[in-house]
Amino acid sequence: MRILQLSLLFILFISISCLNNKSNLNAKDSFDEAGFKSINMVGTYEGNLPCVDCDGIVTLLSLNKDKTYEMNYTYAGKSNETFNKKGNWYIDEGILTLEGEDYVYKIGNNSITQLDLSGKEISGQLAEQYELKKIMD
Repeated sequence: MRILQLSLLFILFISISCLNNKSNLNAKDSFDEAGFKSINMVGTYEGNLPCVDCDGIVTLLSLNKDKTYEMNYTYAGKSNETFNKKGNWYIDEGILTLEGEDYVYKIGNNSITQLDLSGKEISGQLAEQYELKKIMD
């Protein structure tokens, strides 16, 4: 009887160990994927975002390896002044977030697309103009 109990206990231990290793591998895969996306995101992006009372918001965004960003933008046709924002960035489920910014961005292939304030894709005639394209790695 004692041998049977020890055998069942051993089988239970092995089963739990296998499950734990599988969840560790899944967590590692998720981390690797997020890390891979982060590495691919590093670079400089530019675009001319729509503007209600100017010709466009000329935007230059640099995402750095250390997870910091710098964004420079100018209101074309309204002012020559360049505005600058800096902070940290991170990715969660394919969405790029810039700390200190109201908008988030959907990650595309060598581009990012600004989403509306509720985090949904912008639709309509100007939808394509909300894209910043990668110009440098």
